[in-house]
Amino acid sequence: MITFPVLFINVLSVLMMVLVLLACWRARAKQGAPELFIASIFMVIWAVGSFLELVSISFEVKVLWRNFTQIGVFLTPVAAILFAVSYTGYLVRVKKQLIAILYTYQSIGLLLVLTDYFHHLIRKSIVLVQGERLGAVLVDTTIFGKFLITGNFLLLLVAFFMLLMASLTATKSSKEQIYSVLLGMVIPIIYALLKVISNEQLLQLLPISGVFALSGVFMLLGINRYDLLKIAPLAHQQVFRFLGDGIIICSTNAEVVDANPQAHELLGEQLKTIEQVLKQKVPYWERKVLEGKQTEFELRLGQKSLHADFYPISNDAQEVVGSVTLIKDVTVFRERADWLRSKAEIDALTGLYNRQTFIEKVERELERSFSEVHLLYFDLDHFKLVNDRYGHRAGDLLLAEVGKIAQQPGCVAGRMGGEEFALFSSVHPRQKMEELAEQLRSSVESMVLTQDGVEIRATISAGLASLTNPSFDQIYHLADSLLYQAKREGRNCVRF
Repeated sequence: MITFPVLFINVLSVLMMVLVLLACWRARAKQGAPELFIASIFMVIWAVGSFLELVSISFEVKVLWRNFTQIGVFLTPVAAILFAVSYTGYLVRVKKQLIAILYTYQSIGLLLVLTDYFHHLIRKSIVLVQGERLGAVLVDTTIFGKFLITGNFLLLLVAFFMLLMASLTATKSSKEQIYSVLLGMVIPIIYALLKVISNEQLLQLLPISGVFALSGVFMLLGINRYDLLKIAPLAHQQVFRFLGDGIIICSTNAEVVDANPQAHELLGEQLKTIEQVLKQKVPYWERKVLEGKQTEFELRLGQKSLHADFYPISNDAQEVVGSVTLIKDVTVFRERADWLRSKAEIDALTGLYNRQTFIEKVERELERSFSEVHLLYFDLDHFKLVNDRYGHRAGDLLLAEVGKIAQQPGCVAGRMGGEEFALFSSVHPRQKMEELAEQLRSSVESMVLTQDGVEIRATISAGLASLTNPSFDQIYHLADSLLYQAKREGRNCVRF
């Protein structure tokens, strides 16, 4: 007579596997769901057949249900392998070949069980062993039968280890999905292994339908709690692992709970280290996390330039439950942009700012300055004669040397066109600028250049304008008029 606890656990097991079957059917369009659905069908057959064998009274009916159970016994391992292939992406290129080979191989054992003519090749004998309450069928398998049963275990173990290997490189959320599946698989594997080792005597009163209850719990936990089949795990994992950007996942209290390899490479090996780096390098990052507001920011780590985009994560109720920070290494792009900007802003011959860039920078300085500012405007005397007498190579050499002298600390220096130059300062006092102007004039006068064995000398005329709160045009026109005053009064001089 079957007891209520045994009846309850077996009925519960069948019910749990049916629920798993229904969950897989609802998610049948998702990755891995069709394979898990098929596996669940075979597990339901396994559980139902085993349970009915338990409650059957006559020996013939018990054997009938034992044979029916073998459909699940032989085909569940194949379905488990195919689910592991679909879920992890391993061996996916040979999936069709695996289907043909494995189902054909496992069908051999199934045909031997279900046909009278070849039945003796897999079973030596079948006897009924009567226990205190229930009778159990005891099967003595042949060596070939043991070989086929061993194949079942090997297939289940291959599926198990495929998922285990995937878990080693999976993200935290994907690990939880995989572990739920692994726990669902390992329980019947261990049970079946113990049953075979004990020659079916150790656990003859507890059929495998009893342990399917736990398997069903873990499978349903994976499907409903950890989003198994609701998110394509492989695609999610591959993006998380192989996307060039660093991905950092945070809780609502700014705790870093997960990060992909790129984020670890950029910011640190430990999650706590990543959290500390972000809090130190981007002070407002933590505030944005706590506020749950989308933003972007830049940061530098050593020689690296990083760009980050911050996105809050909301649930179906539009409640912020965490955040994702995407971090891209833009060092190469920044260097390229800086190089292009330099090419656009810098005069290639003298190394000074070109006219347009010089004016823009001075105008920005004028907006920030409310004290006296200074503009030194100068050009080379009789520069056309240098080009005519010594050639343009000599003229270029002279311009380049003057450009070096014009680069002074605390000044913005630019080539205004041809042989004209300018220095602007908002930090030096007038006396310092007057001294610098005279020093510049003296340096050019004493400079001697040699071109093709010929000495080249030059002088400059300069005008220094000093004004408070001027516009660029005002100070430029004043400096320009002082420059022409210097030229009228004999050149090689500075007028203030």
